[in-house]
Amino acid sequence: GLCTAAKVRRLSRQISQIYDEALGAHGLTIGQFGLLACLSRRRGLAVGALAERLAADASTVSRLLKPLASEGLLRITVDTRDRRARLVWLTDAGHQRRAAAQAGWQAAQDLVEGRLGSGRLAALRFLLDDSYERLEIAE
Repeated sequence: GLCTAAKVRRLSRQISQIYDEALGAHGLTIGQFGLLACLSRRRGLAVGALAERLAADASTVSRLLKPLASEGLLRITVDTRDRRARLVWLTDAGHQRRAAAQAGWQAAQDLVEGRLGSGRLAALRFLLDDSYERLEIAE
């Protein structure tokens, strides 16, 4: 009952399930939607930079990329400045899918806020951000 990791993971799974259900009609998970949203604001991100922006490891990002690329939502190219690196681009179909799924994402946002209340949600967001900063490991 006192394990912080278990409590955070349990909440994370519950929140993810809410978002995944809302985005499922669009054929996306919350991880995939987050990736598409991140790419919709940037042009040609390296996998490592994308992982950093998503606060994920490169292997997790690679697993998210594969089905989206196979559906034609992403284009992956070789970085001309560093031939070892790959750049990820959102295709027109990817932009369209992200835009269509925005309504599902908003429905999940509204559901979470409705169940928690705006005050409790604001406090949770503050505690999450503050805790992350305090626990962040310096590199």
